[in-house]
Amino acid sequence: MAISAPVIGFRAALKEALRTRTGLAGFSMIAVLLGVVVAVPFIAPYDVVRAWGSRDPWLDNPRFAAPEWSEVFVGKKLPRTVIMENCFTPETVPISNATGPEKCPSGGWTRVTVRVILFGDITFVTLTRKFSFTADEFPSELRLVVWAQFGQNASQITATWTRPDNSSLRLLQVSPNQRAPAENVYPLSIPGSGIHEIVRDWAIVQYNATDVSNVRPEVTLFAQAGPDMLDARKATVLKGEYTMKLEMVAFGGNSGIDARMWVYGTVFGIAGTDTNRRDLLVGLLWGAPVALSFAMVASVIIVLLQVIIGAIATWYGGMYDEFVQRLADLLLIIPLLPVLILISIAYSPGIWTILVVLVGLGFVGATTKVARSIVLQVKEEAYIESAVSYGASRGRILFKHIMPRLLPYTFALIALSVPTFIFLEASLSFLGLGDPILPTWGSMLGEAYLGNAPFRGFWWWIAFPAAGIIFATIAFSLLGYSFDKVLNPRLREE
Repeated sequence: MAISAPVIGFRAALKEALRTRTGLAGFSMIAVLLGVVVAVPFIAPYDVVRAWGSRDPWLDNPRFAAPEWSEVFVGKKLPRTVIMENCFTPETVPISNATGPEKCPSGGWTRVTVRVILFGDITFVTLTRKFSFTADEFPSELRLVVWAQFGQNASQITATWTRPDNSSLRLLQVSPNQRAPAENVYPLSIPGSGIHEIVRDWAIVQYNATDVSNVRPEVTLFAQAGPDMLDARKATVLKGEYTMKLEMVAFGGNSGIDARMWVYGTVFGIAGTDTNRRDLLVGLLWGAPVALSFAMVASVIIVLLQVIIGAIATWYGGMYDEFVQRLADLLLIIPLLPVLILISIAYSPGIWTILVVLVGLGFVGATTKVARSIVLQVKEEAYIESAVSYGASRGRILFKHIMPRLLPYTFALIALSVPTFIFLEASLSFLGLGDPILPTWGSMLGEAYLGNAPFRGFWWWIAFPAAGIIFATIAFSLLGYSFDKVLNPRLREE
C-alpha cells in the first residue's frame, strides 16, 4: 500500500514526535548516548584506546575480574589488587652503596644496602614490603618482576614470604639473567615455575596438608594453616599483615636491585576486566562513539542518497525511473553481510573502508521505493500543477516543493536505519572482521565468546557490551517509531 505524503513540515513533525511517549523516551536515551560520546575523550583519552590491542599497559589489572560493586550481591569482601610499587624506573636502578634502611620514594619497599669490601667486595641488598590483607576470598594471581644491576660475577636473589602467623617460606632462590632496564619476570602462580612444588612441599611438611594435584600458590600462601590449605575449595583465608622480602647477594660491586609485585584481586572497577586484563569500561565507553559514528554516517549517507536518487528518477520518469528501480531490485537481493565478510577476509579493511563499501552497495534500495511512492502522489497535487503552469523548471519544483515533503520521512527512515547499521558493525566485529584497533561492543562480545565467558561465568564480559548495543538500537527505534506515528495517520495517538 502506498504511503501518503505528510501534511506537516519537518519541524512540526519533530515537535509532534517529541510529544509522544516513545519519542520522548527515544530522544532521552539518545541524549544519554551523546553525553557519553562527549565525555569519553575526558574519561578515557585516545592514548588509552591506542593501547587497547596491547597487553603491557593493562598489567596492573587482574584477569577476569568482576566489577567491584558485584560484591554487594555476594555478601563478602572481595580482594582488590595490591601493587608493591618499584622504587625507581627500570633505567635508573641505583648502584648500591653502604647505607641504612631507607623508605622507597613511592611509599612501598623498605631498602637496606650493605657493601662489604674487606672480604672480596660483596653487596647485600634487602627489599622489604608489608601489606594488610583483609578480604574474605583469596587473590586470583601473584606476579613478581625484578630489575637487577650486577657485575661480571654471579648474583643471587632470594624471595621470602612471611604470613600473619609468623610462618615463613622461601619462594625463590634464583640468579637473575637480565640486567636493568630489562626485567626478570617471575609469575608465581603459573605452573612450571617451580613455585607450586615449593608451596606444596612446605604445606605438607609444616602443616600435614593433604596433597592435591591442583596446587594454587595464591590460595595456599593466604590460607589458614591446616590440612585443607592446599585445597582451594576447603581452605579459609588467613587475614592480617603479610611481608615480602627480597635479598640480593652480588659479588664484585656495581650491584643493585629493584622490584615490583602484584597480588591480584578478583574485582576491578565499574565494568570488570577481560582475559587481557583490559578495563572493560574503556571499551564500553569508546564503543558508543564508534557504533554511533559508523551507524549515523552510514544511515545518513545511504538514506539521503536513496531518497534523492529515488525522487529524481521518479520525477523525471521514463528510462531513468526504470533503470533506478531495476538497479534497486538487484541490490536488494544481494546478501550484504556475506559480501562484507568476504571483503573483510580478503582485504582486512578498516571501519571507514567498510562504510565506503556499504555506500557503494546501498546507494539505491528500499528507501528509493518509499521515496518513489511519495513523489508519485505529491506530483499530482494542485500546487505542483500550479508551479508547472507558471513555468517553474523541473529542477526547481523537485528541490523547492517535492523534496521538503520528503524530509520528515527521510529523518524517520534515518532513525530507523541506525539500529540496522549498529547491528551490522557489531556482527562484523563479533566475527573479528571489524577494525582491529578500535574497541567496539561487537569485538568485545566476540572476544567473550572466544574466551568461553558464557560457560565460565564471566557475565560482565557479555552483559555490558550487549546492553550497549540494545540500548542504542532501542533509542533510535523508539525515535523512528514516534515519527512513524506522527506521519502515518493510522498510527497517530488519539
